[in-house]
Amino acid sequence: MKNKFNYLALGILLSLCTMGCDDYEVKDIPKNIYVDKASLSLFVGEQMQLKVSPTDGTYNYQWTSEDPAIATVSSSGLVQAISSGFTNVIVTGGPAKTLVPITSITRIPLEDVILSENNIELMPGGQKTLLATFIPATANDIPDWQWVSENPEIATVSENGEITAIGEGITHIVYRAGTVEQRAVVDVSFTSPFNGPHILSAAAERIIYAADFDYGGEGLAFHDADATSAIGNDNYRRGKGDTESFAVEIEGDGNNIGYINGGEWWQYTVYVQDAGEYWFDLGLSAAGDAKLRVEVDGVNVTGTVDVPNNGSWADWRWFPDPRLVINFTAGKHKVRIFTEQSGFNLRGMRFFKK
Repeated sequence: MKNKFNYLALGILLSLCTMGCDDYEVKDIPKNIYVDKASLSLFVGEQMQLKVSPTDGTYNYQWTSEDPAIATVSSSGLVQAISSGFTNVIVTGGPAKTLVPITSITRIPLEDVILSENNIELMPGGQKTLLATFIPATANDIPDWQWVSENPEIATVSENGEITAIGEGITHIVYRAGTVEQRAVVDVSFTSPFNGPHILSAAAERIIYAADFDYGGEGLAFHDADATSAIGNDNYRRGKGDTESFAVEIEGDGNNIGYINGGEWWQYTVYVQDAGEYWFDLGLSAAGDAKLRVEVDGVNVTGTVDVPNNGSWADWRWFPDPRLVINFTAGKHKVRIFTEQSGFNLRGMRFFKK
């Protein structure tokens, strides 16, 4: 009886195995189609070759465009933009299919660039960011661009147009995009004009008041022998944003510089519009015999000038007569009045194109 049941169980097992084996078959898993570009953005008239895989001969690929008026595609996957708009390129192989979105746009070339500033003045350590505006504003065909400093020892520029002043001098910051180029002049100086700009030209005389020496402080814009003012009045300069010139004795509301000692000097930044010779004289009054000189960009251009005593600290006159002559090139210059021997009060200076 036991053997009978064993044979019966074995028969059922064989029957089940046979049924399972009859139903089992190996099925091919469809392969996906891969295109080397997930999407394309083309200018009208532009072409781009798409590459598809696998390339093992599994599929015979067919390429089609949903809207050939927007973009066409060849039997090998070469896409050409025909007109502006959007469509899909479809590649099929066997049961697999892949879509590639195509955006076609009209090309608008970059014609020019306008910089937010063309002339920049900074003190060492100062920063300013230049902005570039595209012309036309709708330009979409913009070549690779870059910012460049012609002299990084004077000023550097970041890839975002941020300028950092490094040392004194003048350089250019250049923006380039393909054949388009624009430049900005960067002038780095430890001093800058007070109540300026002071422009010298043939159009009219230019008077610069003595109290309007440059911003910049002791040793840069001026030198005063005493660290504190003998009269304690710095309201004229302080009221205009300068907190570094308290040592200079400015009398009245910017009327003149007084209490002058030998070795003291004041510097004035001027911009020469018309190059050439200029008549030059000083508004001053002397209660003693004094001496001075005039320097331009660190060069003594007058030699020692004797200032005779006219018996007063406030009997103002233009001196000397005849006037001095200074030859200027066009551009920025630093004019310095240097006291070789005290004995005068200084009110101002004037320039006439000769």
